[in-house]
Amino acid sequence: MNRSRRMFLKAGAISGLGAWRMGRAGHGHAAADEQVAAGRAEPVPLIHVTDLFHPHGDPDDHFDLACVYALAMRGRFDLRGIVIDYPPGFRHGDPAVVAVAQMNHMTGLAVPVSIGTSRKLAGRTDALPDAADRDTAAIRFLIEQLRASERPVALSCVGSAADIVVAALREPALFRDKCASVYLNSGSAHENPERPDRLEFNVALDPAAYAAMFDLPCPLSWFPCWHVTEVREPGESGSFYWLPHRDALAGISDSAAHFFAYMFSRSTEPKWLRAMASPPPGDVWDKILAGRRGMWSTASLLTAAGLAVTRDGDLVPGAEANDAALFRLKPVEVTCTDDGRTAWRERPPAGEGTPGRAMRRMLSVADVARYPAAMTRAVQTLFATFE
Repeated sequence: MNRSRRMFLKAGAISGLGAWRMGRAGHGHAAADEQVAAGRAEPVPLIHVTDLFHPHGDPDDHFDLACVYALAMRGRFDLRGIVIDYPPGFRHGDPAVVAVAQMNHMTGLAVPVSIGTSRKLAGRTDALPDAADRDTAAIRFLIEQLRASERPVALSCVGSAADIVVAALREPALFRDKCASVYLNSGSAHENPERPDRLEFNVALDPAAYAAMFDLPCPLSWFPCWHVTEVREPGESGSFYWLPHRDALAGISDSAAHFFAYMFSRSTEPKWLRAMASPPPGDVWDKILAGRRGMWSTASLLTAAGLAVTRDGDLVPGAEANDAALFRLKPVEVTCTDDGRTAWRERPPAGEGTPGRAMRRMLSVADVARYPAAMTRAVQTLFATFE
C-alpha cells in the first residue's frame, strides 16, 4: 500500500470518529488530552496483566495493548507496568516483550515489563511460599508498585489471575488500601447448557486463581468474557464482540500498522524497530484489513480509564454518559467454587449484602444490538491517537 493511499484511508477513518475527540497536545509525555490540560483529574495509575505472546496466541491481546497505550497517550492512564503471563506449554510463543518495546518506542513512553509465574495455584489460598525468585518477579513487581504509589492503582487482568491473587494473599492490607479496583476479564455470566463441562479459557487454565479473584480484599469489576460460555455473540452480561479490522485499522499510522503486521505475520524479523518507520507491504496489509477479531477487553479498559461509550460509539467521561451509556456496571454478589464455577445475583438493598466484603460490580450491556458497532467505533477513535 503506497503512502498516498494510506493517507486517504486515514483521512476517511478520522472523519467518522464522532463528536468527542480528545486531541493530542504534543508528543510523548506531553500528549495528555485537552481535558487533562484543562485541569481534569490525574490519569489513573494502571498495571496491565495480559497473556501477550509472539507468535501470538490470540491477536486480541495486541489490540488490547494498543488500546491501553492509546489511553495512556490521551492522559487517561498513568501506565505503571505490563505483566505478561508465563506461556502455557501448548503456546508456540513466548512473552511478547517486543510488542511492549514497539509500543514504548511509538508513544515515547518507557513502561516496564515483568513476566508472570509459571506456577499453577494448588488452591485459592496458595501464596506460593516455596516459589523461586524467577517465579515471583511479577508478584513482587505488583507489590512494589502498589507500595510505592501515592494513589491507588488499578489492575486490568485480561490473562492469568495468578500473579494478582498471590500478591494479594501476601499483602492483603496493601491491596485493601492501595488497589483502586481489579478489572477482571474472565469467565462467563452463564454456563452453556449444551456444553456444561466447558469453562472460559483463562478460567480453565487456573480455576483456583480465578476463584480467588472473588476473595480479593479490594474492589473487583467483573467483565465476563461470555454471556453464555463460548457463544460468540453479544449478550447482556458478556464483553465479547466482533471487531472488523478494516473499521479499526484502515486509518492508523505507519508505525501502528507495522506493529499489527509484525504480530499478524508472526514475524521473525530482527529489525523490528527500524522497520516501524515504513508501512507494511500492501498485500500483507490488505489481507489483514479483510479480517475480523473477536474482542473481549475493550469495555473493561475504557471503564478503568473513567470513560463510557455511548450507543452511537462516542467516547465520553463516564460521569456524563447517563442514559446514553452503552454499558454500565451493576453491583452484584458473586460466589465462585474452587473449580471456577460462578454464581451471582444483583446486590440486594443496603443492609442485606454480605458484611465486610469489598465492592463487586459486573458488566451490564444496555443495548446489545448496537454494542458491536459502537465498540468498534470506540476502538477506531483510540487507534487514531497514534501518529
